[in-house]
Amino acid sequence: MTVELKPEQERIIREQIARGTYKSVEEVLSTALSKLDDEARFEQRNRREAVRRMLEFGEKHHLSLGEPITRELMHEGHRL
Repeated sequence: MTVELKPEQERIIREQIARGTYKSVEEVLSTALSKLDDEARFEQRNRREAVRRMLEFGEKHHLSLGEPITRELMHEGHRL
């Protein structure tokens, strides 16, 4: 795979290697991609938790959000 980096991206990579934080371009990119994956998983867990709390709150307070909204929240909860 060939990837073209913007000058700013190349500068960041070179600085990280020069500081000794990473030993190679591959190591910098591997770490960056790992962090992207971690962020995506964290965001997914947060969304799942938010939907769970909304449903729990509605049940606790006997709220009726209307059938389409309730169905959408339940769908979102199952999707996540």
